[in-house]
Amino acid sequence: MAARILIIEDDYFSRELAMYLLQTAGYTVMGAEDGRTGVDMALQERPDLVLCDLQMPVLNGKEVVRRLHASPDWHRVPVLAVTAFSMAGDREAALAAGFDAHVTKPITPETFIPDMESFLPPELRAPRKSAL
Repeated sequence: MAARILIIEDDYFSRELAMYLLQTAGYTVMGAEDGRTGVDMALQERPDLVLCDLQMPVLNGKEVVRRLHASPDWHRVPVLAVTAFSMAGDREAALAAGFDAHVTKPITPETFIPDMESFLPPELRAPRKSAL
């Protein structure tokens, strides 16, 4: 069974692109458009991987990861910062805030799936479709 992945992203087009790529690869994908909704979904839906923007309304990404880690209901899974912040020190700041990795936007469709799968155990990776 392939992983369930939550994308917390306020930009509609960024969220839809990531969701499309992951769904096409065989994953079950959920989307949240703000940090508070994302925290609620993460705690209720128990995804296998969370991709989270840093700059969002209601709760920013750092607050999202802080609340998840502080919750006794949090089932610990990788939380990746997927962000346009790519200046010196941004990666370190995301990791210090509690993210497991820092991925810069815009995402590259050709490498996005393998990059995300590297954070999943093999048994949760979607099976590859063979070409006929």
